[in-house]
Amino acid sequence: MNNLNLCTNLRKIITLIIVSILTSNCSILTSGKNNLIENDPFEKYNRKTHYFNKTIDRVALLPTSQIYGKAVPQYFRLGAASFYNNLQEPKRFANHVVQGQFSKASIDFRRFILNSTIGFLGLFDAASWIGFFPEETNFDETFAYWSIPTGPYLEIPFLGPSSLRGSFSLFADYTVNPLLMLSGPVPSLSFATFEIVNIINTRYEYAHVIDSLLYESSDSYSSNRLTFLQKSKTIGKANEEIPVELFDPSEEF
Repeated sequence: MNNLNLCTNLRKIITLIIVSILTSNCSILTSGKNNLIENDPFEKYNRKTHYFNKTIDRVALLPTSQIYGKAVPQYFRLGAASFYNNLQEPKRFANHVVQGQFSKASIDFRRFILNSTIGFLGLFDAASWIGFFPEETNFDETFAYWSIPTGPYLEIPFLGPSSLRGSFSLFADYTVNPLLMLSGPVPSLSFATFEIVNIINTRYEYAHVIDSLLYESSDSYSSNRLTFLQKSKTIGKANEEIPVELFDPSEEF
């Protein structure tokens, strides 16, 4: 009888512990998500901009990317992507230097020289063939490195999810683009052309993910915002500092 009572009490204690742990985890997750949502004081404006961007995507970008993907052979698309990627090496170099990542900056420099010569202006990623792989960075990451706060969430017309800090970093990134360092209308026109081609190519390559966020969730604005803010939390952190967080991008708030 005593053994039976003891077992019963143990079950109750274990059940209470499990319930307490689950409740605590749920509270932490809810609190974390609420903190992210609170970082959106411009929600009214952002939602209008989001639905404007969504309309542009549905009417123009999505059908254009589908035509582009079907009409342009893969090797041409890869060549265009490689060429555009090579133009980003000066940006990576500048940011890695400011971040104090000199070994990475040296790889950026070698990649740019190799791909601009042996790789025929970047049409081929010759540097990766010999073991110099790219590591993406930008001024948003540099600003985070220098402890500049992210600021409120912003949805930028034509460009999509960003933040106050991210909007300034976009401008800074463009200033180190090689094409914009040249004078005259031809480099500027070339810059605009390659940016548009890259947007169309990215839309085609990541169609499944983008379509899921924009057209398969009950609130596409909330899904995009949460995805961006979750990602922004990892900017400027080492890989070992980044926690693994699972979330449902289609969840309603």
